[in-house]
Amino acid sequence: MKFKFQFESVLKHRKILEDLAQKEFQEAQASYFIEVARLEDLLQGIHNANQNVFQNQVQGGSQVPALSQVHEFLVLQDVRIERQRLKVQDCEKRVEELREILQQKATDYKIIDKLKEKRKDEFKREKTKLDQKRSDDLSTMRFLRQMKVEKK
Repeated sequence: MKFKFQFESVLKHRKILEDLAQKEFQEAQASYFIEVARLEDLLQGIHNANQNVFQNQVQGGSQVPALSQVHEFLVLQDVRIERQRLKVQDCEKRVEELREILQQKATDYKIIDKLKEKRKDEFKREKTKLDQKRSDDLSTMRFLRQMKVEKK
């Protein structure tokens, strides 16, 4: 007799759902990391522009047009950074939503998997009981035969 779990198709279906949720979560997380890297690049641009202004001031001379361009760049960069921060926040929210969905899918799968394990353990105990009973019956039959043979 072999163990057969009656909800095997449900277990497989829930595993597929968990895998899909895992894939979606990983894609969203990768997107989040890309957006964070873009934000860091924008912040690095401000840092570089400030260093250029410092270098120009150290060198001295009349560089009003260059400073004006840097100022315009910094103003626009601040706008880009604010937009990028909003994108990062949106991605972060999406990642958290998908993390919760993934946790729920994993829990759903684990519930059925634990049920399968319980049923399998029950099956093994029943099989062991049945085997023990058969063994006891065989021993009893042998003993009874032996008793009959000895009486003759």
